[in-house]
Amino acid sequence: MLFNFSTMRRSHRHTILIASLALVSCSPSHAVPNPVQQAFNLKYPGVNARWEGKPYGYEAVFVKDGREYEAEFSRSGQWLETEYEVEADQFSAIVLERVRQQYPGYAVTKHEIELTPNGTFYEVEIERGNEEIELYFDDRGNPVGNANEDA
Repeated sequence: MLFNFSTMRRSHRHTILIASLALVSCSPSHAVPNPVQQAFNLKYPGVNARWEGKPYGYEAVFVKDGREYEAEFSRSGQWLETEYEVEADQFSAIVLERVRQQYPGYAVTKHEIELTPNGTFYEVEIERGNEEIELYFDDRGNPVGNANEDA
């Protein structure tokens, strides 16, 4: 569909321009630098992703084997982590026990596994009333920081 911008009101032209720029800046994989795209293709061959720019670099969102993943890469193409959500019965029992002990009365609302070059880590989101907390643990249930969190 072609638009005749000269017959449109200025406010409508401005709205269409902004919407077009938003679509172009978020969606095409060709906007992702070649080293990032190559690193993704090596790690996940044959997988198509939706890309988003992030403060640390780029995030690829994709579905593999029926599960949604988010893979994060630095601007130079270094793989930082890949994360995905699971149900409680697929999550680390050690981590869940630690959360129950240290945060009684909180409900776990998110169980996420994070694969990194340094190992596997576990993220939980817990809530009580209006309070929401994100917590990170190593595979032994020890609290750790998450340098790649973009929230």
